[in-house]
Amino acid sequence: MLEIIALCLPMLGVPVDGERLQEDIADALAGSPEGAAIPEDAQGVGDPFPSGFDLEWLGPLAENLRFTADLSGRFEYDTGREEWSISQFYGFDLFKVLSGPKGDYATIVLQGFASRINNNPAPPWFYDGPTDWQWIYRMFYINWKLLPRDALNLKVGHFEMPFGLEMLINTNGMLRQVGTAPNLGIKADWGVTLNGVSNGLEYEVGLGRGSGNEWKAAGSPYTLVGRVGTDRACGWWVGASGYSADLYRPGAIIERRRLGLDAGMELGAWTLMGEFSGGRNGQDDALHALGELSWRDSTEHWFGYGQLRTLKQRTAGNGWEGSFQSVLGVEWAPDTHWTLSAEWVQNLQGGMNDSREASIRLQARYRF
Repeated sequence: MLEIIALCLPMLGVPVDGERLQEDIADALAGSPEGAAIPEDAQGVGDPFPSGFDLEWLGPLAENLRFTADLSGRFEYDTGREEWSISQFYGFDLFKVLSGPKGDYATIVLQGFASRINNNPAPPWFYDGPTDWQWIYRMFYINWKLLPRDALNLKVGHFEMPFGLEMLINTNGMLRQVGTAPNLGIKADWGVTLNGVSNGLEYEVGLGRGSGNEWKAAGSPYTLVGRVGTDRACGWWVGASGYSADLYRPGAIIERRRLGLDAGMELGAWTLMGEFSGGRNGQDDALHALGELSWRDSTEHWFGYGQLRTLKQRTAGNGWEGSFQSVLGVEWAPDTHWTLSAEWVQNLQGGMNDSREASIRLQARYRF
């Protein structure tokens, strides 16, 4: 608690010895007891690297290295179509911190997956049809430390869009999502970002190829994206994001422009957060909004969440059209290998296909 209060003091105008304070907080967090307030992506349920192979035989190379095989199967039943669709992922997670005489200077994250979809009614564009195999890159980058204490880093590779809540929580390989891909037209891209934490603010600004999972592209696609927000260690945050992109699609370029706000607060085991963004899809107005209330038990084995979310587009002839949905989800991580998830998605109003149906999603994920 003391370190959280100390982090918030500069934001309230209280003078502190910043350098000494950061050292004390780093020491304190390194020894945080089980259940202490730590970022979600470092907790058991959301951590993509909680287990892995014994790499001691690599000698010095094994220091700060984790390598995990990651297998998952996802099953979705659409009550409207009355059919199941299946997704399978067979891949790996590699995490490595590079260190030298003066300390850590870079972090490597590599996540690659052979992906199989079966009977998917709306596959991503890079699949060849409803049933297909593809190689998928999730995070695949190196993040170089340019200034001490993470004040400035340079990330190069395949990075997640630093926009809204996507920058704050780990949704990779999970049922739980915050709508980044449907809203922006892309979730991750090849390129570079500048990122860090400075004066109580977290920031990341990136420039990408606009090609998503694929490296190849035609025309002049790009993504320009960024977010700046207050430090989450205080137990609350506010952030602002911007996004401009011309995205590659075979035979076409699609335009996306967005400005967004996100905010959240932690109340013990509960977290309340949301985001809103608006802009244009080509010549049409567009908006996206999401609110979520989540709970995590003290053992960090159980995690539950509820969402309300909408994604709409206004065309010249038809006005506002799109989706308005409620989501209820639960994750159970009985150990450091298994994560079992379930999610119910209910359409609360008819979309462009005038459907009010629901979908049930189940996932089993095993890492070793």
